[in-house]
Amino acid sequence: MKNTKQAKPSTTKATSISQKKKKLPLVITILILLLVGASITYVLLKPKQTASSALKPIKTTVPDAIVPPTSVSIAPAPEVEDTGEAGWVQVKSKTKLEKFTDLSVPGVTIYRANNPKVLKTAAAQIPGTFMMADIFAQYPDALIMNTSGFDMNTGQIVGFQINNGQLFSNWSNTAYGSASFVINKNGSANGYDLTTPATEVLEKGGEQSYGFGSILIKNAEILPNDGSVNWMIHSYIGNDADNNIYLIISDTSVGYDGTMAAVANLNLKNLVVLDGGGSSQMSLNGQTIFASQDGRPVADFIVLR
Repeated sequence: MKNTKQAKPSTTKATSISQKKKKLPLVITILILLLVGASITYVLLKPKQTASSALKPIKTTVPDAIVPPTSVSIAPAPEVEDTGEAGWVQVKSKTKLEKFTDLSVPGVTIYRANNPKVLKTAAAQIPGTFMMADIFAQYPDALIMNTSGFDMNTGQIVGFQINNGQLFSNWSNTAYGSASFVINKNGSANGYDLTTPATEVLEKGGEQSYGFGSILIKNAEILPNDGSVNWMIHSYIGNDADNNIYLIISDTSVGYDGTMAAVANLNLKNLVVLDGGGSSQMSLNGQTIFASQDGRPVADFIVLR
């Protein structure tokens, strides 16, 4: 009896193992089918990247920096190291107004310049860095603001840069230079991004360029927020339908929405993001309007008088 009782559990256990072995291939098959189904669903439902979204700058973890996708091909163009002494360009506005008008609102400093002569201080790949006081001492009767980005270690200006109608820094897939505000020889102005070859910009009469980040408004069209304007201080340059030039600085925490609300009634045609953070600074007639957070020297200023 004792031996018989011991044999029964052994037979039952063997039967159970056999049944499990038979079920195992079925379980594996079901799992495979589920994985295949999930993969197909992901491919079908995955958002498709459009040509326009592929060109949007991507926010990085580096302060004040955005980078365009590395897939963007940069058209080569001949560059010079030095464009010579910076010259003035006469901007032609369609209507006559006061030379400089303060249109500032809380949190956003806005100055409009009517029919100004414009000077870009950076004229070489390594133009050196200067304090705002150095520049307004040289041009005491002018509206002045920081503009293009630069390497703080080497002082080399970066991004798309032209002066005196000559290219000294082409577009690049780096943390700087995916957009630029260009003033032409005939006094008109345009906003460009890195999809427009440098040679084309020059052929269209480009004389000076100022750039750092992305374009917020292009040809009177408001572009989608790409994340380049965050909680930090930002500088901008733009023009309106009458070709008045606007220099703008948004203060800490204003962000994209606050900035766009502040310029909503200005009828802007183009608006380009410039260097920001501690680089942001503005002066008028030798008086500081917006001081750098850390008294920072910068490599490129725009001077309007």
